[in-house]
Amino acid sequence: MTQNRTLPAANLRPGDLSGLKVLVADDHAVTARLICDVLRAAGVGQVETAGEGLKAREMLKTWDPHILFTDWNMPLMDGLELTRSIRRAAVVKDRMIPNPKLPIIMLTATRSARDVEIARRAGVNEFVIKPFTPASVISRIQLVLTRPREFIVSEKYIGPDRRRRLEISYSGPMRRAVDPAEVIDELDRRATRETIGVELEALQRLIAVRGGMDRGTLQMTYRVMQHTRHRARQVRDDMVEQVSQLMIDYADAMGGAEACDPAVLAIHFDAIRTLLAVPETDVALARKVMADLNLAVQKKIAQGKARSAKAA
Repeated sequence: MTQNRTLPAANLRPGDLSGLKVLVADDHAVTARLICDVLRAAGVGQVETAGEGLKAREMLKTWDPHILFTDWNMPLMDGLELTRSIRRAAVVKDRMIPNPKLPIIMLTATRSARDVEIARRAGVNEFVIKPFTPASVISRIQLVLTRPREFIVSEKYIGPDRRRRLEISYSGPMRRAVDPAEVIDELDRRATRETIGVELEALQRLIAVRGGMDRGTLQMTYRVMQHTRHRARQVRDDMVEQVSQLMIDYADAMGGAEACDPAVLAIHFDAIRTLLAVPETDVALARKVMADLNLAVQKKIAQGKARSAKAA
């Protein structure tokens, strides 16, 4: 029996977002910059930042963005109070809030049921859980743009219709490792491969915008590979799972993502892209890709050791 629950497809293209204005409210400069770079890499036309909630309110009046990303915890005015103040303007006119229906995406490191309910009652549209990946950010924008919620104004609640459950965590095909192979639908596997491809593309666009690998993108690459491994395992895409695991093993052996050679990571990216394009029936070609990957990685590691020995 097949299931319909799938990961939101983060497939908006740069041209789709070129007219979009997005405000990012976050007091952590590194996180704010990373979010902004993800948005710019996705093609968002205008991105601005605010270091706390009161500043964000001022910018809403003068700039009037299409979407607001706000961190939960900020000084002076946190993300919850900022959200409540925006929604309140639907019943009590506020010259600082031109659009009480502004879509709000909450950035948070927590996902407890209690916190989710608190944020929902405040009027949040969607969540992005930290640490995030490029595709998780883009998919939330897609939900806001392509599946807008009806705006509710009542005595007890003001905000987007809450009847559609907020999706705040991984929601890939509902499969278990012990399920028999015949329950895995071909459409699930194809959709999962598309999702993996989109996430890799989003990550590579981010790396290009930032001018290459740095600490933030290295850490994000590690998270993307963990997601890729999990998704591939869910649909028994063995070769993609193995490549993802190889990159994770390499990063762990190096002492963490930050110590990895970007060239080695690029080799893994190329291998996954090749595997995604290979027909699943072509086992021989898939094995050749794996063998070539192993050789290339071992060569890079050997070169790195040789340079280290020479420097010593």
